[in-house]
Amino acid sequence: MTKAWGQEAVEQFMLDTPQIDKLRHWSRLYSSDSHLAGDLAHAESIRDLWLSYGIPTELVRYDVLQNFPIGSSLRLHGRGSEDSVAFTASLTEDELPEDPTSAPPNSLPAFHGFSANGNVCAELVYANFGTIGDFQLMKARGVSVEGKIVICKYGKVFRGLKVRAAEQFGAAGVVMYNDPQEDGEYTAKNGYQHYPHGPARHPKSIQRGSVDFFSVAVGDPSTPGYPSLPGDETKRLDPTHAIPTIPSLPISFADATPFLLALNGCGLSPDEIGGSGADWKGEIDGVNYYTGPSRVKVSLYNEGEYRYAPIYNVIGTVSGETDECIVLGNHHDSWCPGAVDPVSGSAAINEVARGLGVLVSQGWKPYRKIILASWDNEEYGLVGSTEWGEHNAQFLSRNCVAYINVDESTNGGNVLGATGSPLLDSVLRDITHKVPSPVNEGKLVFDDWLSDQQRGNPNVKQPLLDLMGTGSDYTVFFDHLGIPSVDMIFNRQGTSVYPYHSNYDSYYWLEHFGDVGFKKHRAMAQIFGLLAVRLAGVHLIQFEAGSYSESLQRHLATLKLKEAGRSLDWQPLEDAIVAFDKAAQNLDARACALKAMDAQVRDEAEIVEVNKQYINLERSFLLDKNGGLPGRPWYRHMIFAPGLWYGYDGVAFPGVLESLEKNDIEGANQWLGTVATALEKASSIISSR
Repeated sequence: MTKAWGQEAVEQFMLDTPQIDKLRHWSRLYSSDSHLAGDLAHAESIRDLWLSYGIPTELVRYDVLQNFPIGSSLRLHGRGSEDSVAFTASLTEDELPEDPTSAPPNSLPAFHGFSANGNVCAELVYANFGTIGDFQLMKARGVSVEGKIVICKYGKVFRGLKVRAAEQFGAAGVVMYNDPQEDGEYTAKNGYQHYPHGPARHPKSIQRGSVDFFSVAVGDPSTPGYPSLPGDETKRLDPTHAIPTIPSLPISFADATPFLLALNGCGLSPDEIGGSGADWKGEIDGVNYYTGPSRVKVSLYNEGEYRYAPIYNVIGTVSGETDECIVLGNHHDSWCPGAVDPVSGSAAINEVARGLGVLVSQGWKPYRKIILASWDNEEYGLVGSTEWGEHNAQFLSRNCVAYINVDESTNGGNVLGATGSPLLDSVLRDITHKVPSPVNEGKLVFDDWLSDQQRGNPNVKQPLLDLMGTGSDYTVFFDHLGIPSVDMIFNRQGTSVYPYHSNYDSYYWLEHFGDVGFKKHRAMAQIFGLLAVRLAGVHLIQFEAGSYSESLQRHLATLKLKEAGRSLDWQPLEDAIVAFDKAAQNLDARACALKAMDAQVRDEAEIVEVNKQYINLERSFLLDKNGGLPGRPWYRHMIFAPGLWYGYDGVAFPGVLESLEKNDIEGANQWLGTVATALEKASSIISSR
């Protein structure tokens, strides 16, 4: 049966489609086991599901570098002898009777993706959060990590950058753990019971994850900038520009405690190194958080098999009237049961696929093609999406209007958090006006989103997308190809500690703490589907260029305030932003005029021209493919990028910022000029008629 679908009816259908019982079903099924990258059976099951919904779907294979765990150990030796062992870390999580999937066989061993193999024995040094600033401070205070094993807390920066910093300062190995200090209110110290009896972190929870240097490069580190196609013809390069050469291990804070206790009284106290009130002191009882080095030695052993192994992206396609496309993405690999990461997002994209399948079966055809992607090997370093993006770079650069990413529907947070291109600010605000709040009766997702941002700044009149860094599959689209992207998750104002990448990231945790009632899953599926059909279905691209100029003005003002007193020539960039703002406002005015016209009298040629200018706007901020940002040429976006030493968090004007961090005023001024020139080019692109 076919019917005529108007845009409003399509959007209402996608709003009504997601069902909580189906979201629960996919959550329970997919999180019943872990799915390490390359799980063919899992990929085939997703392909077959989407095919059953009437969406043409295929598997796309790449052969990529991976390490697979073989063995590991971490031992604290007794005084005077390396043969005596005072404590051996369990490197496992407790099985919990309440949580059916918490048994160790349901997850991978405690290991780091892309960690180097090694067997080292050395004194221990505590390096706080393991940031580059922490290592610089230790060196300045006479605490050397040369040849030592570093223990540091998770948090603040991406784990791979902790290993990279330790490696640069000469460390022999790294051990990481989650300290209760990272958990805010929800700790045993504050009277909360730990999981599964309460919202506090279980003491044996272990955060697995990759230690690639993903603010330097993502994807297969042996094929930077080109796809890892199967076969001997693919050229493989030395991957060590993007992965460590020293071993590392993740442990629980229960296992970390004896190692930290061995540092008590050794070296500098938290106040001596960081000053009163600094963040060097954690919250484990009895631990004084001295820097060391320890009087006893620690042995760290990590062994994995490095090999090229197949991975399988699942790619579904809903045909459109034009070659333009929208890409929707989530990933299907996990370190553990992964009920949050990635299954909460996988459940949402399945419901979007089901809705799209029904629409297509009833005669709907969007203006733009919709590509649905269930990426493989996200966890090692955004590998599946990056290889596919590099493989299809020419098509995507020419035709892709936007990329929409949902890695997780919720990690226990109650309010939407979203990062992305300013071009998508307006359309996401409009979509969230249509979706009921999953936590506040009578409110909308928009209301919660705005209220949350007003907590940080009461003067905020409308919510904005936060800066896009890295950490999920939007990276190749936004940072490498210049495609406007958005990443969405309910991750704000949570009321429990999310057991990230641990065996307790389970259906039981979600059902009892993360999303009781699965209403946040449903809300995300609604936002995901609505945004997809809005961007794919409406002929005139739903961007707002004026939001970009407003974002540039805000970030420049922040940078100028931070760097006041430096001899920087701001004028060319300020002038370029003023000119760009005028051109952006004019483009938006043309779009508004077209929207106001009756469909019968609209100038289709004018719509095509406006769309082309919106599509090319973000691309105009890309550096040359053979250039890129200094020291990380794969990253090409000169306005926004992940912070070189932050990873997850984004920064504005990265070339300028990194020059200033090196006290290179001349280089900073050159970058200010480069960005100004790019803005002049962008103004020209969106002004031509």
